[in-house]
Amino acid sequence: MKTRAAVRAFFALPRALWEEARITAGAFAVLIAVGFTVATMRPESLDPLLRVLTDATAEAGVYAVDGTVLMTTILANNLLVLLAAIAVGLVPLLHLSALSLGINALFYGGLAAFYYSREDLGLAAFLAGTLPHGLIELSALVLSCAAGLYLCRATTYAVLGHVDARMVGRTLGECLRVYTHWVVPLLILSAFLEAFVTPLIFGEFL
Repeated sequence: MKTRAAVRAFFALPRALWEEARITAGAFAVLIAVGFTVATMRPESLDPLLRVLTDATAEAGVYAVDGTVLMTTILANNLLVLLAAIAVGLVPLLHLSALSLGINALFYGGLAAFYYSREDLGLAAFLAGTLPHGLIELSALVLSCAAGLYLCRATTYAVLGHVDARMVGRTLGECLRVYTHWVVPLLILSAFLEAFVTPLIFGEFL
């Protein structure tokens, strides 16, 4: 019983933050649908998206010379990106985490539309290539952006004089708990799947 209680305490988060996460997840799903719809109706909008994907992948060194996905590189990149999604919450008023959420959602929806438009690949190939690790990675993204928005609300209230600095510090601590207790384990699992499982599944469609 003590072990179970300790585990619950380890993963416990404030109700307000969980509510933020539910709202963020709903907005993320809607924006994916928007990205898919826009890219389907205007295929030319996919060109810059694909260039960004190609350039980002090359610059990040995600793929080795032999095409093997490097788990450590994927993990390091994702850890930094999602930590930044939380940290920008320290900037009051602007809700910059929403920008990260929107860009990723529209990108994901647009990429789905690209595969959907390809007769040689199709939506099934896209799902096979993204879902094994993607559901976990996107969950970590949603949690990080939700934490960033939650933190931004506290910093905004502090700037406007509604709460004191101690409240901001406590909120920051709660957001860091989200990162260390939820986001980091999710990203480790996601990186492992993306490196060693997804290529095997996606290879069946090539």
